[in-house]
Amino acid sequence: MTPDDQKNATPKSFLTADCGSTNTTVALFDVANGNYRLLAKATAPTTLNGAEPDITIGIQQAISRIEEVTGRELLNEQGALIRPSNAIGVGVDQFTAVISAAPPLRTLLVGLFDDVSLASARRAMSNSYVLEVDCISLADSREEASQINAVIAAHPDLLFIVGGTDGGAKQRPMSIIETVNLGLGLLTGRQKPQVIFAGNINLREPIRKLLGDGANLQVANNVRPTLDSEQLDHSFQLIRKVYEEVKVNQLPGMAKMRDWSTLPVTSTAQAFATITEYFAALQNKRVIGIDLGSNSTTFVVSDPDRTHLSIRSDLGMGKPIANLLSTTDAGSIRQWIRGDIEADEVEDLIQQKHLFPESVPMSEKSQQMEQAVARQIVETVVRDAVASWNWSPEQLSPFNLMLVRGATLTNVSRPGQAILMMLEAIQPTGFFSVALDQHGVLPALGALAPHDPLAVVQALEGGVLVDLGWVVAIKGKGQPGKKALTVVLETNKVTQLTLEVAYGSMELLPIAPGQSATITLQPERGIDIGFGPGQSKKVKLLGGQLGLVIDARGRPLTLPQEEDARLDTLRQWSWGVGA
Repeated sequence: MTPDDQKNATPKSFLTADCGSTNTTVALFDVANGNYRLLAKATAPTTLNGAEPDITIGIQQAISRIEEVTGRELLNEQGALIRPSNAIGVGVDQFTAVISAAPPLRTLLVGLFDDVSLASARRAMSNSYVLEVDCISLADSREEASQINAVIAAHPDLLFIVGGTDGGAKQRPMSIIETVNLGLGLLTGRQKPQVIFAGNINLREPIRKLLGDGANLQVANNVRPTLDSEQLDHSFQLIRKVYEEVKVNQLPGMAKMRDWSTLPVTSTAQAFATITEYFAALQNKRVIGIDLGSNSTTFVVSDPDRTHLSIRSDLGMGKPIANLLSTTDAGSIRQWIRGDIEADEVEDLIQQKHLFPESVPMSEKSQQMEQAVARQIVETVVRDAVASWNWSPEQLSPFNLMLVRGATLTNVSRPGQAILMMLEAIQPTGFFSVALDQHGVLPALGALAPHDPLAVVQALEGGVLVDLGWVVAIKGKGQPGKKALTVVLETNKVTQLTLEVAYGSMELLPIAPGQSATITLQPERGIDIGFGPGQSKKVKLLGGQLGLVIDARGRPLTLPQEEDARLDTLRQWSWGVGA
């Protein structure tokens, strides 16, 4: 359908559901005053636990709340979705869902070398909700009996086998696979795992014979056909397919939800990646996205011609939160808290969130701790993703837009808190805007985008996102307290306002949402704002909730070791952005 055909087509109403592990958010989009708008949204607990688990119950509860708010009938007496809509506005035309409620795919990784095929395999796995439960490789120093026991203990859903360049040696990879197969043979009384082989093409037939006719074996292109080449797309597709079959389709109520759906049910992470791609294509510039969920964290970098996606099923603000303490200590998290809080209090909060993922902070103190934990999770996910893509940290910037979602990041008491968490976790540089998915609808719009781009564009233009404004984050060394940047602001209300920003500080220029402004940025010699050291820039922009945030702290961020000085520094940064 061409854009003109789409404009002339009868408008459709859309109902979307985002089913997370803890909460389900349903949103209603329809035409109002000639354009698509978000008319209502509601959230209910995801209903996958209890005596009668059924994912559609939580969806129905959220839809019922939308019915109460809008007065629009969407469910019939049997609780089924009414579609299509009729002439008096009863029902809805289209329904689609995105889902992250299913548990991750427990995966046993088998290969040869950590920095070759195993690294490629992990990049392939990072595009889906996968949890690596063990790895058996040439670097594994365990005895064969211990490796066999590890296979049994892992109880994997998927066995992902890689290793060897095409046409390379067979003996070493086959000896490892034979050991693993012994462990698989002892998984009596349990469902056999799915197997994906993406290694040396000369091993395909030997592996088929070894595993036998009853094996759930699928063959993908070799992830590392040569030492200096990589091909992951086929493995991406097969892993996603296995995840859908083994995890998503087994959720109680999924058959009913698919009956309601007029569009494909997709994973939340994939749909979020799609909407970042959408923004990157519209702006013809790089867009990054962070989704800090309960059971996983997703990081996306979309350029107009390529998207990088990393999903971490071992890190989130719910049950997986305890895994954070295996990569960092509570003292490192505590150092970013702007209050007098001890490390053991942070550790206690992490354990509480692990046991009770639905809990919410009930005091400013617990909110500060949660935000510090969120900052550390985002930092870990971004750092590891960038390293896995073989980037240096500097390669992440510049970008044009940062999309942020997840309750801990968006449900803040002051918008400056969201900005600080992101700036301190990712430590980006350059000139960019920040938007929050406070309504929790970005993945749903990503699912709609391929099917009705006009509805998505109009919904976004209608204010679905909370626009925080713009950030200038400097790179380069300066002397604390000395001028790093001069900013000149011109609006229709202010003829000219000049601000000299000191190195090491945070400053805020309020520019009201929707207000047009012209900003001239003049960095000092050696200071880079994204256009080269000492290079100035004049830009026109629209304001947001905060306006223009100027981060002149340099990179990397450092904190004083002395306690009072540390707290004083953090509080000054916080006051600088009204957090």
